[in-house]
Amino acid sequence: MTEDEFRSELAAQGYGEPRDAEFEPHADGELHSHEFSAMAMVTRGEFRLGLEDETRVMGVGDWCEVSAGTLHSEMAGPVGATLLVGTK
Repeated sequence: MTEDEFRSELAAQGYGEPRDAEFEPHADGELHSHEFSAMAMVTRGEFRLGLEDETRVMGVGDWCEVSAGTLHSEMAGPVGATLLVGTK
């Protein structure tokens, strides 16, 4: 997916204006949840989304959606990662 396509999808799904989220190389976040839903697309590096039953490995152009209240962890590969993130 291109960044323009992702921005259009965010708007169509009712997400707010996206922001960049930076992850340091080998970042390994704790299991947590948010009070908001989020859609994110990888724009640089490798991102790993840890869920209760799987870990999704994503590269540039891959995207995911995490519903409010979903337990997850956020991890980055050896060069770190940048994501474009919209929330609602």
